[in-house]
Amino acid sequence: MNNRIKAILTGSILMVLLFLFFFPERTIKLEAEGYEARYLPDETFELHWIHSIENSEWYEVYEVNEDAFLLTNTYFETFGAGVPHDSEGAPELTEEGLVKFTVNDTYDALYLNVSKNVETTIIQNQKEYPLYEFYETNTALEMKIVNTTLIQRITGG
Repeated sequence: MNNRIKAILTGSILMVLLFLFFFPERTIKLEAEGYEARYLPDETFELHWIHSIENSEWYEVYEVNEDAFLLTNTYFETFGAGVPHDSEGAPELTEEGLVKFTVNDTYDALYLNVSKNVETTIIQNQKEYPLYEFYETNTALEMKIVNTTLIQRITGG
């Protein structure tokens, strides 16, 4: 291969790498004071926790729409303290015995208090992110949708 072709190929490879490192991509950013930012794909996810009074697992399903989170459904075992009282339709009972509420509320950001006591966890594409293992109990966490580059995600920026 002559030097001119090598230079063109090298330049092309460099351009592709620069594009990959600096092209912005929409992601879910998890931020907590004193911790490096974490990033998740901008895809549907479930937020799971153990309800502090009911002592049973609850979870919510969120979709990512444009620049906001859409809470589509909430699932829980029993009616009690903190249970939603409005559903877009009649509550349903799932095969697993959970009550399903259809919510469809939109949030620009999500704010949660991570706790080992309630095992705050995100599940996305069958992958679990046990937030209570990543952060100390009672850590305030903000989740938002942002455009970031690969270099920002690698460096925590």
